Amino acid sequence: MVLLSAAAASPQALSVGVKGGVPLGDAFKIASNVSAGRSYFQNTKRYTFGPMVDVRLPFGLGIEFDALYKRLEYGSTAGVISSLTKGQSWEFPLIAKYRGPSPVVHPYAGAGVSFRSLRGLKQFVTTPLQTSLSDKPSELNESFNKGVVLAGGLEVKALVVRISPELRYTRWVEHGFRDALKLFGSNRNQIEILIGLTF
Repeated sequence: MVLLSAAAASPQALSVGVKGGVPLGDAFKIASNVSAGRSYFQNTKRYTFGPMVDVRLPFGLGIEFDALYKRLEYGSTAGVISSLTKGQSWEFPLIAKYRGPSPVVHPYAGAGVSFRSLRGLKQFVTTPLQTSLSDKPSELNESFNKGVVLAGGLEVKALVVRISPELRYTRWVEHGFRDALKLFGSNRNQIEILIGLTF
């Protein structure tokens, strides 16, 4: 109700657009110790993108909501058995922002929460006799996760579009993936360079 009231009070207060970027680290952490006879590798696509909504409030305050999409892919080998896992990650950050006063370039900082849902998971396990398919990978620890978000960047207005390069850090509460031997797991620290375009 607060967001709708703010947007209704000022038609220019609500902006929609897209946000995309690349991570500065790996999606998974892989131990170098392979004494257990199993080794992992990752082939995650290094991009994220999705729609965003930005609500501008008085006194330089604002609220941003994103829906960001990522592809995930990893695999493992253990003797003559190998596996390949593919899936999708949807992240939904909700961030409170403060924009500094400036005529053209507005520095901003924000903090909030994010929710992540792992969808469309498929694990292919290959043995000398057959290949089987499962929608519940053995390394899956938590398909729904939450985290804390910190962000900082600049907002530049160019004609009808606002361009917002940003550095964003997310700390996830749980490992989305983790194997029983702790040789492999999803990285709970996520750092990204993102660029937003809003109209």
